[in-house]
Amino acid sequence: MFLEINERMCYREFLGLSFLYHMRRQIMEFLERQFYTAKNLLSYRTRVESSDLNNLLCYVKNSLDVLDLKVNGKIILSFSEKITEKNKQIYGVEILIPVDREFESTGQYVFKPTFKLVNAISYRFYGNCNCFAEAEAKLFNYIKAHDMNAVTGLYYILQSKETVHNDVQYWDTYVAVNENIV
Repeated sequence: MFLEINERMCYREFLGLSFLYHMRRQIMEFLERQFYTAKNLLSYRTRVESSDLNNLLCYVKNSLDVLDLKVNGKIILSFSEKITEKNKQIYGVEILIPVDREFESTGQYVFKPTFKLVNAISYRFYGNCNCFAEAEAKLFNYIKAHDMNAVTGLYYILQSKETVHNDVQYWDTYVAVNENIV
């Protein structure tokens, strides 16, 4: 799609339309052969109801002040389990937050020196934790359609470093794959 500026469209409107077109394309695309790395991570594992996930992200991010740490990258989530019980969904979740320096692990927070994904497929979406299942299904359908095999679990990377207070955010979903067929 090529956008043209005409007499009735101001430059700001043009930029807005081109930005929306660009974001729409970003949200719809799968990217192959992606590499993602982060260093000096704070790891926090727990179980949480799906409705409280944003509150948990805020809690962990705010706890950094107590540990005298600063966020130095994008927040990464992974889910180890999903329990459905009496109309509630409970997730086993690991939150990884890149911080500005190494620190000593505690009972709650564990230091991880490096996080690295190689040869991953990524998919960007705009939504909240209720959209994770849909994003997961789309990503695994893409992997299956292209004869690939997932070799890691899914990782959700929050694209906004500034805030986790909003319920709806841009997320990138990553899974490392093996393209070999034997």
